Amino acid sequence: MLIDQDRCIGCRMCMAACPYQRRFFNWFDPPVTEEERRITYSVDYNIPHRRGVVEKCIWCRHRVKEDRLPACLEACTKAGMKAIWFGDAIEDAVSDGDEVVMLSALIKGRGAYRLKEELSTEPRVLYLSPRGGTQI
Repeated sequence: MLIDQDRCIGCRMCMAACPYQRRFFNWFDPPVTEEERRITYSVDYNIPHRRGVVEKCIWCRHRVKEDRLPACLEACTKAGMKAIWFGDAIEDAVSDGDEVVMLSALIKGRGAYRLKEELSTEPRVLYLSPRGGTQI
């Protein structure tokens, strides 16, 4: 669920209700890049970021719409960690920034699980077991 910063009153009730604890309140003016300054606000992007509202990661939808990878994945790959994969389950393709592989093969080889799946929130983020490790 996206957060409309034009409608958010900053009460933080959604933060308390989020079972994943992945919503964050902007107490101060968040840093805004030049790229973000050029983007007209839309609930689909939640940028530029604003003080006094709640936000959560939306996987850099503005970048994905331009066929770019989320900033966290790009930074992770540049740092040599390659810990994040991003892609489309319908297309069965994911990338770590350097290579593209079939999601089904990656899951088969390393297993995958979802956090708090029992809550029926239908999470779309998969967690992979470590290479050579077993599923948690």
